Amino acid sequence: MQRIMTTPIYLASVLVLAAMMASPVAAEDEAPFPARVLITNDNGIDDPKIRALAQAFAGRAETWVVAPDRDRSGSGTTLSLVREGGLTVQRHDWGEGLRVFAVEGYPADCVVLALTALMEEAPPDLVISGINGGANLGGDWLFSGTVGAARVAAYAGFPAVAVSGLDDDLPGAVEAAVDWVVRLAGSPAVGNLAPGEYLTVSLPRTEPEKILGARVTDRAPARRRPLLQEDEAGGRWRLVGLDELPRAIPTDSDEAAFAEGYIAVVPKRLDEVDLETLARWRRHGAGLPEWRKVPQD
Repeated sequence: MQRIMTTPIYLASVLVLAAMMASPVAAEDEAPFPARVLITNDNGIDDPKIRALAQAFAGRAETWVVAPDRDRSGSGTTLSLVREGGLTVQRHDWGEGLRVFAVEGYPADCVVLALTALMEEAPPDLVISGINGGANLGGDWLFSGTVGAARVAAYAGFPAVAVSGLDDDLPGAVEAAVDWVVRLAGSPAVGNLAPGEYLTVSLPRTEPEKILGARVTDRAPARRRPLLQEDEAGGRWRLVGLDELPRAIPTDSDEAAFAEGYIAVVPKRLDEVDLETLARWRRHGAGLPEWRKVPQD
């Protein structure tokens, strides 16, 4: 077992350097299969879906698995590394052609560790997060550890794909999903991702033969909110469920495609600046209050 230490300043500088080392974007008529792949998830290193995915890639690319040592679902882009300054890492043996590490941290920690330490000398051509068991539709992407790992990779300038939704209890579902994800990795949809771009993929939780194909979609509006309850003693709140919000589901959204039996693929960009509002405010002003110094007693 190994403990790797770093600092937030070092982390930021190395992520910038990692972005500079990322592979160039392929031309539209090219879709070379990635030579080096990093795989992580938020369900944990013992989830059979990540092992199946890694073994499928191992025959075609140099494959690294850096995943949490336990289930870290719903962790978003949480970084214990920044707060604690270090990560405990344990090497696993999954057979020839696979470099596998379990991390006492979150999915985002795993990506940072891989890009700034384990794979620093030879960074990945593609980062895949998943395959997660629950679908990350609508506003759920913001809290998803699966999507969070892909966002961190995109922040560092690496193409990334977050894959969610698979029901691994259905016969043949894992095999069919793994086959599709491997082919996605060699497709123009992934090969043409620019720095700061990533994909979220939601697989319908149904029998493989009932899936109708893949559809590029927009995000549906947020569909639920946490329900909290205070304990009898007071002062402590706990999550007791999720409240479904009443709203229409747009026909071109991920939820609509998912419900119809399509794989929903949403192209995402890390930059969240509202360019239309920025341009309008620059032209006409934003109506911000003036700064003034408040007199002190």
